[in-house]
This record gives sequence, C-alpha cells and structure tokens, in this order.
Amino acid sequence: MSRSTCRFQPEHRLLKTSDFRHVFDKAFKVNNKAFTLLARKNHTNHSRLGLVIAKKNLKLAIQRNRVKRLLRDYFRCHKESFANYDLVVLTRREITVMSQQQLDVYRDDIFNRFIKRLN
Repeated sequence: MSRSTCRFQPEHRLLKTSDFRHVFDKAFKVNNKAFTLLARKNHTNHSRLGLVIAKKNLKLAIQRNRVKRLLRDYFRCHKESFANYDLVVLTRREITVMSQQQLDVYRDDIFNRFIKRLN
C-alpha cells in the first residue's frame, strides 16, 4: 500500500455532532473488554471513523492520544475493508489496566469482528 493511500484524510473522519448522532441513533454494536465499536451505513462511498476517548476511562492525555493513534493507524491502513460505514469507537473502563500488547490484540479483535459481521 502506498503512503498516499494510507493517510487519515479529513473525508475519512467523523467530525460533526450530526455525523456522530447519525451513528449513535441506529448503530449496531461490537464489543470486547477494551472497546465498543458502533457502526452504521453511510451515504458516502468511503468509510469514516470517529473516536470517543473518555477522560473518565483514561485520565492522562498521553494515554488518550496513544489509544487514538492506535485506532487511527489501524483504520487508515485497512479502510477499504470497512466498505461505506461510519464507525465510532468508544473506550471501556477496563482499558485503564491493559498493557500495550493487550490493547493491540483488542484493537485487532474489535475491527476483525466487525469485518466478519459485514460478510
């Protein structure tokens, strides 16, 4: 995959409150210990990602930024797999005690389970 196709461009981001509300209203869920993924088909021809990383779950900004970076990185390199869905990923409380390796495993798990559900 070339560097230009593996970018997290603005059109692949959920930014507006109305976009998030659209997903929250009638989404289907995929859960694991670290994350909850909400998804809903969108009107565009590409997938979009929104992140909800609560301070309640991750107190330090460095922790929240690391989780956002992990999720965005996976999404941008696999965005073709998500068809034309809007995805919102939320963190769960158990994330506070997880190691980096566990976060990687749970991140891969949540996206892979979503992809299986699409097929």
